[in-house]
Amino acid sequence: MGIFDAMITSVAGLQAQAYALTNISGNIANSQTTGFKRVDTSFQDLVSGAATASYRQNAGSVLALSRATNTLQGAVSTSSSATHLAISGDGYFQVQLKAGESDGKTLLGGANYYTRRGDFEIDREGYLVNGAGYYLMGRVIDTTTGNPAGDATSAVKLPTGLLAAKASTQIDYNANLPANSSVAVVDASTWGDPTLATVQALDDQSFQDASLNGGQITCYDAKGSAVNVQLRWAKTGASPDTWNLFYKSDSTATGASTMWTNAGSDFSFDSAGQLTSPTDHLDIPSLTVDGNDLGTIRLSYGSDGITEYATTGATVTVNSISQDGYASGNLTGVAVDASGRLTATYSNGQQVDVAELTLFSFAGDAGLKRMDGGAFSVTRDSGPAVESSGATITGQALEASNVDIADEFSKMIITQQAYSANSKVISTADNMMQDILAIVR
Repeated sequence: MGIFDAMITSVAGLQAQAYALTNISGNIANSQTTGFKRVDTSFQDLVSGAATASYRQNAGSVLALSRATNTLQGAVSTSSSATHLAISGDGYFQVQLKAGESDGKTLLGGANYYTRRGDFEIDREGYLVNGAGYYLMGRVIDTTTGNPAGDATSAVKLPTGLLAAKASTQIDYNANLPANSSVAVVDASTWGDPTLATVQALDDQSFQDASLNGGQITCYDAKGSAVNVQLRWAKTGASPDTWNLFYKSDSTATGASTMWTNAGSDFSFDSAGQLTSPTDHLDIPSLTVDGNDLGTIRLSYGSDGITEYATTGATVTVNSISQDGYASGNLTGVAVDASGRLTATYSNGQQVDVAELTLFSFAGDAGLKRMDGGAFSVTRDSGPAVESSGATITGQALEASNVDIADEFSKMIITQQAYSANSKVISTADNMMQDILAIVR
């Protein structure tokens, strides 16, 4: 190996250190980039194969290579945005890029990329897009079953419009009627409707004196209008104990007009206070309150939801009462649990599961191809994307860059020294070449 070879080797050294400095500068520049994974530099020696004897081998040249740090976790910190997501463990979000628009609607490119950058925000169409313009992918949730609708992923899209109202169809009821009731068996012989199929407005006070408050609940019609359903229990028999349930069908009724309507069944109890009929539920047809027809409402109470035990105070004890309808509502927020289930919350108090965010991992993370915006594409070296089993998602949080500024400054000092040393070798070799040329002169 001669002087000229030494100069060539030093030039390779300069190039290698310049390559390392390029990675260092890129790391420092992205020290505040969400989810950024620094790129380290490794050096590979290149040995000439001309010499066969070990005592004739030389140090050779050098080649600089990049070394990925995709598996090194960045610090996770809380965020004020509910749509910001951080991954803990080995995993990547699946994302796609926007290809264009059609009739003002976004069209995606179809190619899947993978990223740990989780600074997602809701765009005008309801898509979740991160700061680099990548659209988050996930599995749509079937609202009927509550499970993902298939294995295919699509762009996660939140319904930004009104959540449609849902008419009430069922009232879940749990109560105890007092065996030691403060009211006797109803005597309606002098009332306008002695059959107790209805209670007229003129008999309202007598009815309330002879019955017990059974609670009230707000139900909703098909348009989402609130309907207040008031219930009262009246004892209609003693052997066996029998009760009838009434609801207030017209709060403004006067005179002979119907104010209360019978639910349409005798509730009979045995000597142990257990309901013998009707069991499990009662369907109330055309339940109408102040002109709002709710249709058939199922009063559901199960096998032991309505009992007849003696109680202090001798009043109806309503343990729980709920219904399944709701008014329309606006989107007020979103949340993501550790399993990746994305839930939308609405102003009417409803929570709807929208999508399941699936994380993916690779057998060879270092083989992923880096893309702009902190994304990666699959290569032969990385292997195919598979669902991650160990990674979790933290909502309202972000993963920071894994760049350590102090470490990068240390590398920069070492790189500068190595660069200067290589340039010094070139200067020395040049002086030696000058000495050789001087011999000729």
